[in-house]
Amino acid sequence: HTPLKFVAAAEAHDPRVHPGGRRQLSLKAGWRLNGNLQTLGYFAAEMCVGNPPRSFSLIVDTGSGMTALPCADCTHCGHHSAGTRFDASASPTSSVVGCSGCGSCDRGSCGYSVSYTEGSSIRGRLVRDEVHYAVDGASGRTAPTVFGCQTYESGLFHSQQADGIAGFSRAGSGGQGGSLLRDLCAATGAPAIFSLCLSSDSGALVMGGAVPPSLRPAWVPTLGRPGDYTVQVLEFRVGGHTVGSPSDFSHSIVDSGTTFIYLPPTPYAAVRRLFQQSCPWPAGCASRSVKGHYPDDFCYTMEEADLGGFANHSIRLGGGFELPLTPRQYIYKDRPGVWCLGVFDNGHAGLVIGAAAMRGHEVVFDVDGRRIAFLPHNCDAMAAAKAPSLLTGGYGLAGCSKPLTPEPPPPPPSPPP
Repeated sequence: HTPLKFVAAAEAHDPRVHPGGRRQLSLKAGWRLNGNLQTLGYFAAEMCVGNPPRSFSLIVDTGSGMTALPCADCTHCGHHSAGTRFDASASPTSSVVGCSGCGSCDRGSCGYSVSYTEGSSIRGRLVRDEVHYAVDGASGRTAPTVFGCQTYESGLFHSQQADGIAGFSRAGSGGQGGSLLRDLCAATGAPAIFSLCLSSDSGALVMGGAVPPSLRPAWVPTLGRPGDYTVQVLEFRVGGHTVGSPSDFSHSIVDSGTTFIYLPPTPYAAVRRLFQQSCPWPAGCASRSVKGHYPDDFCYTMEEADLGGFANHSIRLGGGFELPLTPRQYIYKDRPGVWCLGVFDNGHAGLVIGAAAMRGHEVVFDVDGRRIAFLPHNCDAMAAAKAPSLLTGGYGLAGCSKPLTPEPPPPPPSPPP
């Protein structure tokens, strides 16, 4: 399952409406993701849609294909961080997606209904409108995009701070409309490639960038039919020792919408046992043990400097690439002075490489090439627009958000001669 440890949204604020004519953001200013592991459990991008443009905070999820946000007429949607709703009647560029070839019809519009592994569900109707992208250059870029306008939310979708979800799976939305990436590529001719670079409390998303010839990454093939980013796991090493068998790791996926790392029972038991028995304190591990928020949490009172005293693990993936799992990737800060094991029991075969394991890498998803690359990178610096992407070109989803830093004031006028 997907343990997105969301927190309830605060009271709604004024909707985020961006008047026309504001300065177009650069790519670096528009690729930022907000979120964290310990309280929100996700990373979200600001999507700018409609005319006048409005911003919506959407969870970036490589494990699903639907992009959806709340409709103005939704009768069962939560009060999210900004309370923004999409009103098609207020955007002259919006249009209805008709019922031709659609699985279900909702008052003349194509309807959709999606259920998620952890129990949440959404339903509504499909609409089409312009999405505004951040891009380097004098003018911005828009792409007509099909997305879901929700009239019903349940579970975590109803209670989360984020307004909705942006799906980036290989299947797009599985026949229920388009996808952000595919619609952007159709409008711009950009390659079907995107990258995610996550740190503990920020990140970056680049869409439609190109892999420069000089990069030469160690590619990991994605397997199976279109859908999840399924990868082959050749070996899982715990503290240098191989655990589990190939059958334990059938249908292993890379999923940014899953907060932590999920292992099949045997490898999980080995990771938990080592975490409980091998630690950097002379008085023993039990002397620092404390409870977490959930019954299956294993936590210690410790500081960040103690992380170096724990074992390193690794995952050897198809193509021969070895993904390191350092303590910074599999241990997370739950609250001040308390750190917990960010690895959980999947309950069945298969490994889920969630957002925690992706940290510290710019993870490149070459959708049409059916491959993924994990490239070490400073994601904090990239999120703050202080480091470039390893891709060239591309687009940022936050096409109308405020700049990361205030614009400098204009220079004073020159004194008269």
